[in-house]
Amino acid sequence: MTDTLTLNDYGLWYDTPSGPVRILDDISLRIAKGEVLGLVGESGSAKSSLANAIIRDLPGKVHAEQGTILLGDQDITAASGAILEKLRGQRIAMVFQNAATTLDPVQTVGNHLIETLERHTTAQGQAATARAVELIEMVGLPDPQAMLTRFPHEISGGEKQRVVLALAFACEPELILFDEPTSALDATTAATLLDLFRDLQARTGVSALFISHDLGTVSDIAHRVAVIYGGRIVEEGAVETVFSDPKHPYTQALMASLPRPSDGRTNRGLAGTAALPAPRRGEIPPCIFSASCPHHDAAICDAQQVRLTDSDDRRTACARVAKGQILHTPAAPNPAPSPRGDDALLQVESLTVSYGSQRLIDSLRNRISPHVRAVNNVSFKVRRGETLALVGESGCGKSSLARALSGLYAHDGVTRLGNEIIPSNSPAWRARVQTIFQNPDSSLNPRHSIGTILGRPLKLIRTDLAPQDRAAEVARLLTRVRLPADYAERYPHQLSGGEKQRVAIARALAARPDVIICDEITSGLDAAVQAAIARLLREIQAESGTALVFITHDLGMLRHIADRVAVMYLGEMVEMGEVASLDTAPWHPYTEALLSSSHSVDPDSETRRVRLTGSLPKRTEDLAGCPFASRCPRHVGAICDSQQPPRRHPAPDHEILCHIDASTLSAVPPIWRFSDQLETQQ
Repeated sequence: MTDTLTLNDYGLWYDTPSGPVRILDDISLRIAKGEVLGLVGESGSAKSSLANAIIRDLPGKVHAEQGTILLGDQDITAASGAILEKLRGQRIAMVFQNAATTLDPVQTVGNHLIETLERHTTAQGQAATARAVELIEMVGLPDPQAMLTRFPHEISGGEKQRVVLALAFACEPELILFDEPTSALDATTAATLLDLFRDLQARTGVSALFISHDLGTVSDIAHRVAVIYGGRIVEEGAVETVFSDPKHPYTQALMASLPRPSDGRTNRGLAGTAALPAPRRGEIPPCIFSASCPHHDAAICDAQQVRLTDSDDRRTACARVAKGQILHTPAAPNPAPSPRGDDALLQVESLTVSYGSQRLIDSLRNRISPHVRAVNNVSFKVRRGETLALVGESGCGKSSLARALSGLYAHDGVTRLGNEIIPSNSPAWRARVQTIFQNPDSSLNPRHSIGTILGRPLKLIRTDLAPQDRAAEVARLLTRVRLPADYAERYPHQLSGGEKQRVAIARALAARPDVIICDEITSGLDAAVQAAIARLLREIQAESGTALVFITHDLGMLRHIADRVAVMYLGEMVEMGEVASLDTAPWHPYTEALLSSSHSVDPDSETRRVRLTGSLPKRTEDLAGCPFASRCPRHVGAICDSQQPPRRHPAPDHEILCHIDASTLSAVPPIWRFSDQLETQQ
């Protein structure tokens, strides 16, 4: 049987002013009909470049290209532009990372689908419209007729990604390329989207290349996985085989950097890959990973070109593995202990954030913007040296709360530092509370050098520091976040994503704050970079006693960064407690569903999945009952819809906003079953 996609010894080089740059080489892969192949690796490994090569969207000036890319029996590297226009959408489709930039903001959802159908299928006019409605229903979007008339800005991020998925399936292609389709989504939305794709893939038999740096997602969706480093495949095999017993040192390092549900039981820490950028110019060493490999042996590894070789259950590009040697993963460092004290450093009382109170006019539809309560009557404390994590779906109010605490949003309620009431929009507050934003590309001025960026808070806030001492302090700050001191002369565009985020951390530290607000600061980073930043923040806390409010939708990181966790839903804190309390019931029903949506590559555990049904209530409504009632899988009757739930306290430092009593919640089955429990049951 012919495979859907076959790459044979494919290589790609781009021309640059300083000479040719190697992007991909020695790529040999196949995807069978109805198969999903996962492609994983760190940023810069050329995952997206491979997808661009397959769909023939090469953004650079090609210096050389070798090998073949076969879609069925057709070599598409030799296809003309006219042929490629017919292939794209009809036989091959692509789902990009950011649905907001994929969709045309001036076209309705219906126009996107109808245009695609009329261009690539025989459906025209009313037939195309009817098929568009079918596609909207197929991807689980509500009210298909109304959805056709909406513009992208009128639907949520998860709904946009469903529209893009509908576009990909519209013409029933043979192959779909997914380029990080869930990386910007929260856990429950991502899990729901993966469930949807799994169902559609089983029904249609479409083949797929699923690209992600989230190995947990790949383990849940793919049949086989290929690991790429520096433009070369270093390991490939069945997902269960590669992830449970990685052989290549790079794959081992990737796995060691991933959090697992069992980490709380084993006290396992996270390790970085310590992988240097692969050489892209000039002569390539025999082993592409040799400069970063802890097992490098020149006599074996440099004897000849290292290529993928077959073993019993996989292909691996490692000379020592090819000789039958077993390479062991270096031990990860133990987690840094929490430095938290007993005294409350940050106190928030009855904080409420509302939008729309100034009757803003929607110029497109000439209607008044409704009143929205983004954060509702929230109170909490953060102790010195403690990390409080805020988790929840997109739109739950996490970032609105962060911006209120940063002094960027007006709010009702009281904010204290220590026992002193200080307004969050005052200079006194800003001197003691700093914020690290999600996207350093937006928060770092591209026209300023790193030295100027770090020198700004030194000048404005550190009045105790003499002007002649600022350069030395900038160097100290860079060293503190594990960057060379000479980076002060560089500009943001000359740094990687992880390096830019370290600069943002250094800028926050420059003011010597009491509290740092971290708003999704690891969401766009590789697992290894996330692990390094988590360790860095713990070290900073141990030295300075700084308190952190750490906002994230990466639930796996909680055990490695947070002391306590607060779960938000529709502006309410529905649960708050110690991170250790996440391992066993009781949970709020929303927390239970949220935790079960987190994908893992943990070989020592199985996860019970909780699927949410129903729809979100409108944010403009004043709800009479529980905000989670419309989606709760443990809904107990009219009381949930008609009465505000009480705050229950299953333990002294654990509170749950729910009508269900603590004893009933404590009897809920575990989310995770660990290997020792599974062996006992067998």
